[in-house]
This record gives sequence, C-alpha cells and structure tokens, in this order.
Amino acid sequence: MGLDYLEVANQNGINHHSCGAPVVLADGLNGKDNILVKIKKGSVLKEVAIATLIHDVSAMVVLSHCKGHINAGYAGAIKNLAMGGISSEHRMHGWKKGRGCIHTFGEGIITWTKDKCTYCEQCVNVCPLGIIEFKGKKWAYIMNECWRCGRCTRVCPEKALHLPQNDEYFQKGLAEGAGAVLSTFKKKKVIYINFLLDIQPECDCMPVADVPLFQDQGILISDDMVAIEQASVDILRKARFIPDSMAGDRKVKKGEDVLKKLHGKEKGYSL
Repeated sequence: MGLDYLEVANQNGINHHSCGAPVVLADGLNGKDNILVKIKKGSVLKEVAIATLIHDVSAMVVLSHCKGHINAGYAGAIKNLAMGGISSEHRMHGWKKGRGCIHTFGEGIITWTKDKCTYCEQCVNVCPLGIIEFKGKKWAYIMNECWRCGRCTRVCPEKALHLPQNDEYFQKGLAEGAGAVLSTFKKKKVIYINFLLDIQPECDCMPVADVPLFQDQGILISDDMVAIEQASVDILRKARFIPDSMAGDRKVKKGEDVLKKLHGKEKGYSL
C-alpha cells in the first residue's frame, strides 16, 4: 500500500525532483514503523503510535488542506496532525494504538443491518484494505485487520453499516492526538501552513470530489496551531458559499455557518 501512496504522489508531481527533498512515508511502507507515546492526563487517549520519522525529526512544517468533516465539522491542522502523525496501527497493539482509536471506542465493531442493505458494494470498493466482501447475501469483514477508519459506514447510502462513534469523543481524540505528536518536538520547532483552497465539504480521505463550498480564501502561516485554526474557521464562517455546491443543495441560508449546517454540529466547532 505504501508504494501506491508514493506512486499517486508522483503522478501528481510530488517527488524528490519537484520538492528538492526525498518524499518518504513517515511510518514506513507498511504503516507500522512507529513509536508508542504516552498521553499524560488524556481523557480519551492513553497511548498512541507516532510515526517514527515524525517522532525523530527535530522540526516540522505542517501543510494542511482545510475542508469540512463529518465528525469534526471543520478539519485543518489539528486534524492533520492527529490523523497524519499517528499510524493506522501498531505492530503489536493494532488499531487500538493507531488513529482508529480516535474514530471509535470499545472494540469498534461494525454492525450490518441486512434489511437496509441494497448490496451496492460501495463499502467494498471504498475499503483501503480490501477486507470487506459479501459472502452470498451476507456482509463480512476481517475484524482483526480493520483500521476502524469508518469510510465504509460513511459511503453506505442506506445507512446499513454502523461504527460506534461520538463527535465529542472524536474531537477530544483529535486534540489529544495532536498534542501527543507535538510532545515529541521542542517549542517553536513546528510551523503551520493552512491552505484555504478548493475547500471540499468532506474529508480528503473520501474517494470523491465535489464542487468547492467557497471560492479560494488564501493561504495562512503561523507558529501557533490554535491561532491559525481559529483564523481559518473565522474566514470560512464569513465567506460566501458557492450556490452550486453542497451548501446550495442543502439549502444553507445566507449568513449561516456552512460547515456547521452541513454536518449537523449543533454545538459548533469553535476552537
């Protein structure tokens, strides 16, 4: 899978020639090259597997594409740090020490409601590990190999799949996960660049693209993660949405918080 990521990057012009530096995967080709880091006073997370290269380098530039997110409402640098700095799984502890522990809790067992299923197989096609299949008329997945990323539940048009999730849990997990990544750096050794360009309604991990919600709003840079995130959110709250986007489809009214409205975040997502 790691080679696939590098090939996609290369096809999009991201390689050592264009970047002037090696393009590598921070947790290795198999996503299991990581180091366990304990989280002090974590209310959701206790220990996570930080990608070894991120753990070991002395400084970092965090490039984040800002967009909407089904669980967080808004996704930028904090989400990028937590999901990008933590591996999908640990070699011994699996997804429970990886970023799957942010997506779900308990055993994270996906349940299937047969009466709702139309057997469209969108869940099969979206699974990054290829571990979902239909055996006759029965849905099945390899539970021990599952990352708990939740993509299968998100794309199911009939809501026949369910992964235990809680938005408050998820957002706390993002904050604690990002904090764990930053704990491996000295102060003032990380800077953040947020791209408010081609702002999509969904997370970039989803294999779809839509009409951008807004016109491009610019690029922000800061050495303060919370400040750049708050500034990005403030800009998007004031921006006019594009009528042909999902915001127009969902009948968002002028002046309403677009991301909050699209993803049903009644409590908002203020930083």
